[in-house]
Amino acid sequence: MIMINNKTFIIAEAGVNHNGNIARAIKMIDICKKIGADAIKFQHFKADQLVKKNAKKAPYQIKNTKNKETQYKMLKKLELKEKQYFILKNYCKKKNINFISSAFDEDSVSFLNNQLKEKIIKVPSGEITNFFLLKKLDIKKNFILLSTGMSNYKEIVDAINLICKKKIFSFTKGKINIVSKKNHRIIKKRIIILHCVTDYPVIDKYANLLCVKNMINDFKLNVGYSDHTLGITAPLAAVVYGAKVIEKHFTLNNLLPGPDHLASLNPDNFKKMINTIREFENMRGSGVKKIQVCEKKNIKIARKSLLAKKIIKKGEKFTLENINCKRPGNGLNPMTAKSLLNKKAIKNYNKDDLIKLK
Repeated sequence: MIMINNKTFIIAEAGVNHNGNIARAIKMIDICKKIGADAIKFQHFKADQLVKKNAKKAPYQIKNTKNKETQYKMLKKLELKEKQYFILKNYCKKKNINFISSAFDEDSVSFLNNQLKEKIIKVPSGEITNFFLLKKLDIKKNFILLSTGMSNYKEIVDAINLICKKKIFSFTKGKINIVSKKNHRIIKKRIIILHCVTDYPVIDKYANLLCVKNMINDFKLNVGYSDHTLGITAPLAAVVYGAKVIEKHFTLNNLLPGPDHLASLNPDNFKKMINTIREFENMRGSGVKKIQVCEKKNIKIARKSLLAKKIIKKGEKFTLENINCKRPGNGLNPMTAKSLLNKKAIKNYNKDDLIKLK
């Protein structure tokens, strides 16, 4: 299960980057565990149910594969057999890394639920309007990652309401409204919305990362980010904006043939992304402005104390002309200067003597 806390849950999206090779998929699990990913995600689909046989590839798929074959022919080569999903899930359990899979149709949901006994199901961006898949999901059984590429707020609201079999949200005049606070509290523990922009790769100006922050405020749910940009800047920025989950495509080698390798991170760069996010988490703190433990030893050294700016005789009044402050801060706080003005000195002071009230 995905634990929502101060540590970002990082998913390595293997997707179809195994190229239909189970040995490569197992190697990907090994490396993802080694570099510190919390989970590795695969995709459960059958080309016969996913796409018509004459459907064209997306422009990015043609560009990345340098091949104009149909989507069907491409995806057929990238399928895994259902028995291989058991191998992958069991191996993930052995390596102590979470196994997750996307579902692309009703049969995929049934397989993941009833045979693989998988609790976490990812709804890919392309399926956010798939009525048949969404109604098959069971919010009581499934922890849902809902990817939102190519969608708007109305479509996200409709998808969540359909998944939950209840009207959790309404969307009127461009505003999200929580219809049932009770049901909303329940689904907050069961659904994570993933901001996503569906292109491979996404150029910087389309990343729209403020959506992470805005969706948190508008839906009052946990929000993550499924990233398709190049590099590691966007995932880190998403975490700064409040993303609880980061999903990023992972490949063993960017030069492997296939539609997603070019827009994926290789092991070295994926590890760098994880380390950068963990470094930020360590720096993030509680957000409460207070004196840090490490600062306490420096207070007396860096702050100042009230002292005599020049010779002050006993009985003489303190004024802005005869008092000042200098380091160290082992005397009166300079912020008490106003209350000291016009009071009489109880002793003689030489220049730079600390001012004392008793």
